[in-house]
Amino acid sequence: MPKKAIAAIECASLSLVAALAAGCPGAQIRPESFTCPDGATEAMEKQLHWAWNGTFLLQLDDRQNRYTNVWFTAGSEVVGVIPEGWNDPEQDAVAPPGTRFYGKAYYLSDKMGRADGPALVVRYDRVRLPGQADYPICFVVEGAVAEFKDGKVKAPNRGVGHVVHRWP
Repeated sequence: MPKKAIAAIECASLSLVAALAAGCPGAQIRPESFTCPDGATEAMEKQLHWAWNGTFLLQLDDRQNRYTNVWFTAGSEVVGVIPEGWNDPEQDAVAPPGTRFYGKAYYLSDKMGRADGPALVVRYDRVRLPGQADYPICFVVEGAVAEFKDGKVKAPNRGVGHVVHRWP
C-alpha cells in the first residue's frame, strides 16, 4: 500500500486532538462518542422540561436558507434555530420559536460503520431559549446527505433532532 494511503488511514483513525498533534490535516469529520455530563441531563430535565428522546424540528444552521440543501463544513460551528411559523404547540411549550441551538456539524460515511448510508450529524451542546440564559444540552440531528466534497456536506437545512444522554 502506498505511504500516502497508509498515512491517511492512520489520520482518519485518530481523535481530533491526537490527529492535530500528529500533524494530520483537515477538520474532524466524525464526532466522537459521548455521554452527556450531569449538568446537561439535569438542565434538560429540570429547567427545560425536555423528555429523553424528545424531538424538535429546527433549521440546522440559521446562516443559510432553511428550505434547500446547503453546504455544511465538517467540524464547523453551527447555530440552529426554531423558526417562527413552524406551529407545533407541544414543541413551542418547551422550545419556542427563536430557541437557538449551538453545536458542530459532522459527516458519517458508510465506511465509518453507517448501515443507512452517509449522514450529516449535528451535535448541539448548548441552547438558549428566548429571554433566558444558556443551558448545557445533548441534542443530536442525523439526516440524509445529498453530497460530500472537499470536507463539506450538502444536506437539507432542516431536520428533526433528539434529546439524548449519549451518542451513538
